[in-house]
Amino acid sequence: MAHVLKIGGSLLNYPEDLKTLCSRVADMASEIDLLLVPGGGVFADAVREVFFRLRLPEEAAHQMAVLAMDQYGLLLQSFLQGSSRLIYDVGDAAECFEEGKVALLLASRMIFNESSLSQSWGVTSDSIAAFVARQIGAESLLLVKAVDGLTERGSSRLLSRVSVRSMDSDVEPGCVDEYMPNLLKSSRMRCFIVNGRFPDRVEDILRGNKAVCTEVAYG
Repeated sequence: MAHVLKIGGSLLNYPEDLKTLCSRVADMASEIDLLLVPGGGVFADAVREVFFRLRLPEEAAHQMAVLAMDQYGLLLQSFLQGSSRLIYDVGDAAECFEEGKVALLLASRMIFNESSLSQSWGVTSDSIAAFVARQIGAESLLLVKAVDGLTERGSSRLLSRVSVRSMDSDVEPGCVDEYMPNLLKSSRMRCFIVNGRFPDRVEDILRGNKAVCTEVAYG
């Protein structure tokens, strides 16, 4: 079974770490089926700034932000050094896996035609990655960010495990988007929030080993 990795735009603040992470992901592609969903990063931040400054309709801004994910995806492909193939629909991922390549999803075409996801700031690349993972029946979803995981509400204590049903009450808000837990509640896949600045942690999760992270349990 495949694993979906959302590579967060926050990692652009640490370019050498991001390049190292992409190199590690490329190395694993021949052994593990990996589908990458890009974050938005500075590209989506620019959209958000224009949205507030020009008072754009939220639907238009959402579509622009999804296109920003495509831009980040092209950047990630350059770091993957020929080990990935761009796809525009999740149905094309299987062919990438057969070739031993990372499937790198540019999601705009698919998301623009998807009516089940609201076009709002509550649905970011986190929710899109969860939606994609559910679509392909992924074994796990890894939200790879520049933080160690989720922290307890009102404190800085890292939570190694949290129930998706208690995220609203137990977790400090802001690390994941507000709609993503809804997608996890209707799925039985495992979800992890992990720091991409430490590629060993990402690899450990993919290989079934313990790592510093937060696991979001569906129960």
